[in-house]
Amino acid sequence: MRIYYAMEAEGLRHHVRSALGVHARAWNRLNRRVREWRQQLESRHGIPADLGIRPGELVSVPQSCACGCLPQPKPDQGVGVIAGVLRLIEDFAVESGGVCVTNVCLDKDDIPAFRRVSLDRLFNRINATEAQASGRAFVIFGQEPEEMITGLYHRLRSYNPVPTRHGTCDDGWHTRNLPIDRIIGDPAFRDPDGDCLLQVAGLVTHALLWQEEPPDAGGNSDGLAGAFGALDRTLNRRAARHDPQGVVRR
Repeated sequence: MRIYYAMEAEGLRHHVRSALGVHARAWNRLNRRVREWRQQLESRHGIPADLGIRPGELVSVPQSCACGCLPQPKPDQGVGVIAGVLRLIEDFAVESGGVCVTNVCLDKDDIPAFRRVSLDRLFNRINATEAQASGRAFVIFGQEPEEMITGLYHRLRSYNPVPTRHGTCDDGWHTRNLPIDRIIGDPAFRDPDGDCLLQVAGLVTHALLWQEEPPDAGGNSDGLAGAFGALDRTLNRRAARHDPQGVVRR
């Protein structure tokens, strides 16, 4: 069984959803590794280990403040933080497996209902991944509860028309009903500020968005745009076999 930590990010043109899937047998080790990384951030950059990491704040130019605010890393440090956590999960995947990332990136101009469609794609790719592995999945979203997510999940559990590759099915239709029965339990919702693995998923999500839409980060745009490239073995390339990074784009 895998626990999937799902986050989303939106740019001017693109909408991204990423799910960090952690196998139950690897969960303790990865969680410990991420917490150790957070302790290192506290000692190196002064970012408290119990403070939620927000990707946008890591790469924005810090403002001078005398009100006792918590320290904010400089943009170049933020790029290093993001690159560091992506290397962490990639190294973990190489060393012991047990972790994968499924990504969806849609062009908002091409798909008006991009949030719903991206969620549909994510649910289906997670379900297909677990079906192939004869496993099960539980999905945690890093946000407030949302009816669109729970409603779509319950619908796809009973009716999920998937196009057939060739010809028609026995009933004459060009689709098959493939319920997402590999995803168990209702989706859970959690504040990412209190969950280090959701924060990692959020950094992956933004790294993919920045690859598609490099931000203006005080001269560090190239570093941000290339950060997602650190992932290789971690990527669920079966999610989209025609994309070199396995990113679902339609």
